[in-house]
Amino acid sequence: MQEDNLLGWTRFISGSRIAEDVAAELEGGTADVVIADGFLSAALSAAERAGVTAVALVHVLYQPCVEGATATQWDPTRPLIEATRAHLGLSPLDPTTPLVSALWSRTSLVLACVPEGFDYPLESRSANLRYVGPIFEDAPHELPAPARPLVLVSFSSTNMRQGPPLQRVLDALEVLDLEVLCTLGGVSVGDLRPPANATVRNLLPHMAVLPHTSAVITHAGLWTVLSALANGVPLVCMPMGRDQPLNAERVAASGAGRHLSSEASVDAIRRAAEDVLDDPGFRRNARRMADAIAEYGNGSEAASLLEALL
Repeated sequence: MQEDNLLGWTRFISGSRIAEDVAAELEGGTADVVIADGFLSAALSAAERAGVTAVALVHVLYQPCVEGATATQWDPTRPLIEATRAHLGLSPLDPTTPLVSALWSRTSLVLACVPEGFDYPLESRSANLRYVGPIFEDAPHELPAPARPLVLVSFSSTNMRQGPPLQRVLDALEVLDLEVLCTLGGVSVGDLRPPANATVRNLLPHMAVLPHTSAVITHAGLWTVLSALANGVPLVCMPMGRDQPLNAERVAASGAGRHLSSEASVDAIRRAAEDVLDDPGFRRNARRMADAIAEYGNGSEAASLLEALL
């Protein structure tokens, strides 16, 4: 799948064309700060070349990017990033440090958009790191509460061949006394056979239904996970790739849900759903995480840190 082609994506986001475009925008001296996706190395390098304060915005778990075995997954892309840095006349990154860590160390600030308590513990902490929690869009109009407990089922907004696991989830929930809402995220997943207690929608803002949701069953994309936790909703996570296994591990470690294989059987999915619905400990731990997320102020902490750079 194109979105899982690490070298292909890095060739684009680290390339000299983006670097030159950003550098051109900075030539007039009108920008005081450049805020860029933490993986958009071309923009961060262009800001460094221009001598403009750079901020890396990190939208995944921070610790796996800079420490441990997962931190080295980006290292094969180092020649692409170094080529653009050389094109800009910049010195190479520290070759003894994982690539992403070395890149972010050249910025003034790294804003990790996750709750610190949800991330893996750090062995050492960079001086420029600040956890600012997730930043959600304004909540949409809340939909009415359903007559029965509601389970939200959501498996990505990109094609990850999620049709078969989605069908197994729907089959697992068919015999339970629930309302089931399955959102497809605009992805064609083939012919689903929803049971009588399920509604399938193409697109629907999750924040509109999460206040009335009893559990979420998901691929464990980070924003689905954090949206659920921000509403104190426990999860059943069935990761399919990318950073999803890490997110699912953290959900299980926090006691806010269950972690299953994406190949889990209908019976295993049903048992996990019943666990998170019936055991109050899962919702209690999800509520603790909701309280922790609320303390970051939905972007207000990040805004204060950015204003302090001006």
